[in-house]
Amino acid sequence: MRTNGETNPVTYLVVVLLAGVFFYGYHVGPLYIDNLEAKEAAAEAFNVYILQGEKIALDNLLIRLNAKSPNTSHYEVDEEGVESVKPGYGLTEDNVKITFDEASKKLTIHIEYDRIVEFAPLKKRKSYHLVAEKTGIVSK
Repeated sequence: MRTNGETNPVTYLVVVLLAGVFFYGYHVGPLYIDNLEAKEAAAEAFNVYILQGEKIALDNLLIRLNAKSPNTSHYEVDEEGVESVKPGYGLTEDNVKITFDEASKKLTIHIEYDRIVEFAPLKKRKSYHLVAEKTGIVSK
């Protein structure tokens, strides 16, 4: 039995654990929310491919994900080696693969990209590899 004013050590452990989960979620959570947006863009490109073709689907996908959104940013290094934060995903055609299999009528839109997260007070960086994909049968 504890006397008044004493605190269970497990309480401190739970508080530290919750603080760690909040810290990690605060920094990494937006990546997964952005990945949901990339999956939505892949689904939209899937529909555009069916209606208007591969080139327009790819262009619309890149325009949507590279738009200057204040919520999404990426790191870029210029020719002089200076690193800066730019808005959007910073994707190129190399990050997107659109594959259509004639035999099975299967269309796959695959977006693959890396994001770097800087954990604010620690100045530590970690790279995350993210994938967004939409696959389905096309009845052309």
